[in-house]
Amino acid sequence: MVTIVLGSTLAPAQTADPALQRVVTQGRGSLAFILGNTACRQRLLGTCINWDRVLLAMEQGQALGYVAFKHHLRGPFALRVQPFVQEFGRIQGWVRFAAFCLSEYREWRYSFLLYGLRVNKPARNRGIGSALVQACCAQAAADGFKDVFLEVPLNNDRARALYLHNGFRLLRKRWVPFPPVRSMHRLAEPAL
Repeated sequence: MVTIVLGSTLAPAQTADPALQRVVTQGRGSLAFILGNTACRQRLLGTCINWDRVLLAMEQGQALGYVAFKHHLRGPFALRVQPFVQEFGRIQGWVRFAAFCLSEYREWRYSFLLYGLRVNKPARNRGIGSALVQACCAQAAADGFKDVFLEVPLNNDRARALYLHNGFRLLRKRWVPFPPVRSMHRLAEPAL
């Protein structure tokens, strides 16, 4: 049976597990030109996860997927320059860190943002993605938010269909073409 848990409720030994960190850091693939491949993203972000901004789909002690969210100027990652400098060197590390910060800060206009969602491939088509979306919206409502926003890449039809199925609607197209995403919105209360 799959359960959805807030990451901060897990034991410290669990959140220090590189396998669990990998589940959360494998997202943001659209920023690979800044953050590198999956292994590099884990080295950069694995130790700076804000677990109180991550919901995990767990089954028999294994994470099958996650949804992360942002609100009150805080998202799933604590931004620190040191891992970037260690990974890429002083100049390139600072440049990549600054680029990542810019990509993160442009999202602060949303009161509550569904930051990212990922379900491991073997666990897909079991309703886990929908369960994570619904849990994220319930978390927003519990935290006092009325609206949930997200940005979905223009070329990700599967994700857009998942969000539409779970009560999100497309917002007007943005006048800025980069990044190539479309904003979506729904009320935080459960979809009918």
